[in-house]
Amino acid sequence: MQLPRERQEEIYKKEWLPLQDKFKANMAPKEYAGELTTAFWFYLRKDGTSVGEKEVYKEIKNVFDREKNDSEVKLKELVQFANYYQCLKFDNNEREESLQRWFERLLRLDFTTCHIFLLNVYHRYEQKELSLENFEKILRYLESYFVRRWFAKVPTRSLGNVFNNLYREVKAANPDDLVEGLRKVLGRYEKTKIWPSDEEFRKGILNTPVYAPRGSNDRVKLILESLTDSLSKEQVNKQNLTIEHIMPQNLKNSQWPSMLGANSAEVHKQFLHTLGNLTLTGYNTEIGNKPFDEKKSIYLESNVSLNKYFQEITIWNAQAIKERAQKLADIAIQVWPR
Repeated sequence: MQLPRERQEEIYKKEWLPLQDKFKANMAPKEYAGELTTAFWFYLRKDGTSVGEKEVYKEIKNVFDREKNDSEVKLKELVQFANYYQCLKFDNNEREESLQRWFERLLRLDFTTCHIFLLNVYHRYEQKELSLENFEKILRYLESYFVRRWFAKVPTRSLGNVFNNLYREVKAANPDDLVEGLRKVLGRYEKTKIWPSDEEFRKGILNTPVYAPRGSNDRVKLILESLTDSLSKEQVNKQNLTIEHIMPQNLKNSQWPSMLGANSAEVHKQFLHTLGNLTLTGYNTEIGNKPFDEKKSIYLESNVSLNKYFQEITIWNAQAIKERAQKLADIAIQVWPR
């Protein structure tokens, strides 16, 4: 409405309507307005401004009131960043396949708060100020930041504040190199903002239950897929794979308590959902609660490189789970570097 009357309809059809239609195309009709609002909320916060989610309309209005003479320029910028948001949130909008894969991984981790920071990074990439290679390095560090914190059980409530201010901090740390600037800033964080060390990451892999019996475990599946990929160049169809508990969720088979030892119930409770006791298989329903020897023979027939580990394993108890977790931690530290 701040535009000249004769320009309003033209700008609406040329700038606003296509954006609105793109959001509608990616979700149910009743959901698009909320997602569009989130895109604007992240846009408002990308340079460090603290804005409540319920204040988006009011703050957008304030932005345009302050820019009355440049309303059209500001609108184009708003639309531009909302389109970046769509590439991050709906990876089918992204043209570059490698970025598509990274964006999909962040979604599977349920790590979208970092999109606040990535809006500026994406803009630098679009303006040819950041190479694809360096964009991918940034994405790798961000993924590492999240995965390490998850295993180290660091609360997520501080992440909004971290990513509100991160771009400003990174530019201050190294204005000429976003990759090194990011690494430096994340590396000096402490307490609730910490990027856990190798030792803290390893401790989490050994001890943190990551599988949720009554929740979505795609995040866990992604972790296991990533470890598998790092062990072999051979690609397997991961869509058919599911998460398998080596020591089963149910100890009905009488052979399991005797293999686990006198404190079998305690071992079961402590290690059941930790990474050391999890793998990927296409035969989950057939394996079920079978004895370890029978499970092992099925694992060894698998094309999943993660399962070659069981070749020399003869017993599965607390010690065996911890030893495998140590091996997985060795790999994970390389997959998610700090």
